[in-house]
Amino acid sequence: MEKKIFHVTGMRCAGCAANVERTVKKLSGVAEVYVSIATGTMSLEMDPSGITPEEIAEAVRKAGFGAELVTQETRNKDVVEEEETPAYFRCFLTALVFGVLLCYAAMHSMAGLPYFPIGDRANAWVQIVLLIPVLISGRRFYVSGFRSLLRLAPNMDSLIALCTGASVAYSLFLMSRGEYAHLYFDTAGMIVALIMLGKFLESRSRRRASGAIRELMNLAPETAVVVRGGVESGIPVAELIAGDLIRVRPGERIPVDGIITEGAASVDESMLTGEPVPVDKTIGSRVTGGSVNRDGSILFRAEQVGEETALARMIAMIREAQGSRPPVARLADLISGWFVWGVITLALLTFLLWLLIGGLPFAGALEFGLSVLVIACPCALGLATPIALIAGIGRGARLGILIRNGTALETASRVDTVVFDKTGTVTEGRPDVVGIRLAPGSGVTETELLAFACGAEQNSEHPLAGAIVREAKARSVPPGSAGEFRAFPGYGVSCRIDGRSLLIGNAALMKEQGISVDGVDADAAAHSLVYVAADGKLLGAIVISDRVKKDSAEALKRLHLMGLSCVLLSGDHPRSAESVAEKLGFDSCFAGILPGGKAEAIRNLQKEGRRVAMVGDGINDGPALAQADVGIAIGTGTDVAMESADMILMRGTLPEVPTAIALSRAVMRIIRENLFWAFFYNTICIPVAAGVLYAFGGPRLSPILCAAAMACSSIFVVLNALRLKRFRGGPRSRHPENRD
Repeated sequence: MEKKIFHVTGMRCAGCAANVERTVKKLSGVAEVYVSIATGTMSLEMDPSGITPEEIAEAVRKAGFGAELVTQETRNKDVVEEEETPAYFRCFLTALVFGVLLCYAAMHSMAGLPYFPIGDRANAWVQIVLLIPVLISGRRFYVSGFRSLLRLAPNMDSLIALCTGASVAYSLFLMSRGEYAHLYFDTAGMIVALIMLGKFLESRSRRRASGAIRELMNLAPETAVVVRGGVESGIPVAELIAGDLIRVRPGERIPVDGIITEGAASVDESMLTGEPVPVDKTIGSRVTGGSVNRDGSILFRAEQVGEETALARMIAMIREAQGSRPPVARLADLISGWFVWGVITLALLTFLLWLLIGGLPFAGALEFGLSVLVIACPCALGLATPIALIAGIGRGARLGILIRNGTALETASRVDTVVFDKTGTVTEGRPDVVGIRLAPGSGVTETELLAFACGAEQNSEHPLAGAIVREAKARSVPPGSAGEFRAFPGYGVSCRIDGRSLLIGNAALMKEQGISVDGVDADAAAHSLVYVAADGKLLGAIVISDRVKKDSAEALKRLHLMGLSCVLLSGDHPRSAESVAEKLGFDSCFAGILPGGKAEAIRNLQKEGRRVAMVGDGINDGPALAQADVGIAIGTGTDVAMESADMILMRGTLPEVPTAIALSRAVMRIIRENLFWAFFYNTICIPVAAGVLYAFGGPRLSPILCAAAMACSSIFVVLNALRLKRFRGGPRSRHPENRD
């Protein structure tokens, strides 16, 4: 099965999305179909041997909608909704102006307003003349609405078309009988104008919510200066190939990913990682397409171009995540798929009950039926979840947090335990010398001891040897000249330097050679010790440790404030891992675990009933990241870890972990608020519009007020989701039961 995404056009509400989804699900060779009204996309899995993308698109077109497969060429196409076009805005203004004039013409006598001295019959024709521009401006409601009705798949436009059409038809019927005093042309006109206003405001708000992708798309420059044969020339970025040498001057954007071969610069990567401080880059440093060269001219060799760049992959991941369906949305999607049919049925029942049982005249019963048609809002149900996902995932991208899908986001909001890999995640991942301990009576200085060790280890590839060599270089200590070199795998080495027989290695090697290590302080036991002995006598030890990242303590403090339990997972010696765990305040520590056992450790925590998030960065973290309920990869880690993860922290800093979980909780809170509002609104307003209160002497809602309420309902869920654009990521509570 292959994952495919289509752009879908012509959808007006959640009913349309449900119709497309039902249509495509009937096709053989297709599975996991989800259509998002908020993003205008359809994601699915298809069997290439059983069906083609063209056949899927054709099925969607037969259902009355447009469909286009998202390819490399169209992936970054900015799809403009009809409500965002200048033509729609002109139609909306026309409908609004003529709708207000129509309302004035119909209501002037009731309100005591000045008007032309004409009779009711002439005024009725004036209303018709004013109504025509409104109906022409809102013709999309009738084209889409009646077409959907004929296909037996009604949408929100069908409700508007039925309501306003019935108002106009009944008014014309009254005119044919010579009755001109109580017509409903103004009701039809104002409903169209108010719905168009609501759609316009909703569309603008939705565009604000989905601005993250457009901002990322605008990062990549259209041209680049390439150096071929020693000659600089400007070419389209699309024509760059891996291996090209590219010149970037101050103030220019870096077009693709690569490695600097000449020059140095300060590069602003804030739009990619969320890190506001520019990063210094020199020869050998990696640069990322979309970042800005603040100063200095650089020449770099392109490594990833086109869809392989980090920027292109980010855009693809965000687009796919924003178009995904979290489990919380399934009930609302199911209801919205049949919602319009239910409203039409309820409106018809309302009309018949008031006419046959309620004792109202035809006009009064019709008004109640029209109110039910126009107040119902399937859009609020359909938008409640996807618009919050769009805003939340987009906000995460601005903060340097990439979220793969809605399911991961929902799961992350419920985790109660965060497991951290130690090396490279909590610590820097590179051992460094943190001290030198001299044995009593050794007769050597720290410099001499370091020179002996560096001379023995300078050709070794062992990480501890590398730490010793780096420390010697940092102190400008020349290495001793070693001879008669002999390695003891897993223990250490021996050699001769300056006529002395040197033995360098761990405690086990010293013990085997009969050399006591008791002269070195025991408080160094939490670190790695490389002992140095000469001629059978201990000279001292070099203390090596993998330094804890500066922001690790801050991350754990924030997680604890959020009510989360923190666990350290390490393959290191228990004393070393437990020292780090105690220093940072981890709730528990599992040490001495082999790479293959990390996933098993996660599984054991899950068996205890815990919902686990795993944070890692290495190749051996891949299985554990996949096993966890939510895998969180440090963006500076390996591709394997990032491919296995549900969330990727682009900055590579641990404080992003509590930020990512807090963002997940915030998004889920907004989704629950939106769903509550959508259900509450329809549950309360539809019965009121049907006249439940009026039946007991209470107020009634006119169709015009119902139209205004319906427009406001959709706008509310979008504006509520836009609150996520102000998300900062701080913990909200010290209590686990109040994690939102």
